[in-house]
Amino acid sequence: MNFRKRNREASEVETGALADILFFLLMFFLMISTLASPDAIKLLLPETAKPAPTPANEVVRLTVDENRNYFIDDNPVDFANLETALTQAVSAKKAATLIVRMDRNQTVQELTNVYDLAAKLNLSMVMAAEKKK
Repeated sequence: MNFRKRNREASEVETGALADILFFLLMFFLMISTLASPDAIKLLLPETAKPAPTPANEVVRLTVDENRNYFIDDNPVDFANLETALTQAVSAKKAATLIVRMDRNQTVQELTNVYDLAAKLNLSMVMAAEKKK
């Protein structure tokens, strides 16, 4: 019997692609770790026997057309009476948000006038716009 040792070739592990794979795994784990625990801070919130209902968010809609006609919730209003009419509409609805729909051909000054009025009444203002085609 012939029990001589044969010369074997040395085995190699290719590590060229290993660096790329490790980089992608590192990026993956870094991105996932930021999303993994959004509730990391645990709080013990106070309890109540009878919870108060959350009021529905009422909004007031102000529309300005191409002829500078003002409408509060589809009711025409003069600009001179806009502040009082807006105050009445806000107090009637108990609203905190003003949605402004303004024609695209109106000037920035018209928008600024409405914005100043909303700031004076402590209203949050949202500008309605169309989606670009």
